[in-house]
Amino acid sequence: MRKELEEKALWLTRELLRRFWQLDIEYALSLCANNVMWVAPEQNRYMRGIDAMRADLEENLKELVPCRQSQQEYTVVQNCGRALSIIGRYIVTTDAGASVFARVQQRMQIIWELIDGELRIRSLYISHPRNELPVASGESFCNVIGRAAKRYLDDRTADKTDQHRVEIYDREGTMHLVAPMDVTLVEAVGKRSRLSLAYGSFETRASFGEAVAVFPHLMKVHRSYAVNPERIHAVDQTSIIMEGNERVPLPKARRAEVMQRIRALADGELD
Repeated sequence: MRKELEEKALWLTRELLRRFWQLDIEYALSLCANNVMWVAPEQNRYMRGIDAMRADLEENLKELVPCRQSQQEYTVVQNCGRALSIIGRYIVTTDAGASVFARVQQRMQIIWELIDGELRIRSLYISHPRNELPVASGESFCNVIGRAAKRYLDDRTADKTDQHRVEIYDREGTMHLVAPMDVTLVEAVGKRSRLSLAYGSFETRASFGEAVAVFPHLMKVHRSYAVNPERIHAVDQTSIIMEGNERVPLPKARRAEVMQRIRALADGELD
């Protein structure tokens, strides 16, 4: 399959999953071949045909709540002529205001085929949180909390207290109280630094090294950039895409190290 079709398949995959986790199944169904193979999250359960897939999704999505994705990683594992296979993994976090809380890593696999000049899904698998661990009777999600989810909640709780905020001065001398988990990235700007936050950015009086030292949870990925691993949205071959779609260059020499750190975070192995 040509490079431009491969890129289109990756884009469609990301968009399909974004909508799926907002409980929109129509977009995914519109991309499927009529004889699509739907591999359900439960073990040893799969079905063929778009009507069977629709019925299964409509029934099972009643048990899910809207989620958002982060730390997405997608890989083309096979590209042979008219067919293309993509695997991926990412973190899903339930939307604010949902009746339950979950923050877990999920996986997917999709096979695209070029049919009559259009990309169509031949096979699709999407895992979801209710199959991670046993759940209590009458509940859809696991009633225990994982290490990654606990760290996330602890950080969010700490962010609400002044004791966990850091004093940062901008170039005009105005003091900002910054919650560490609101920091998306730090960028070197000459002898100073730029702080990018969830709600905006400003240039600081501090050097890049000084700013990074203030926020030890940041991960240095480039000589001029340090990022918050919790706010990584996706990674491609040349850059890291942060929440808010800000791109950070990712040198080839550091890619393996960065990916190992992201995977460890996703698996809940980092303190």
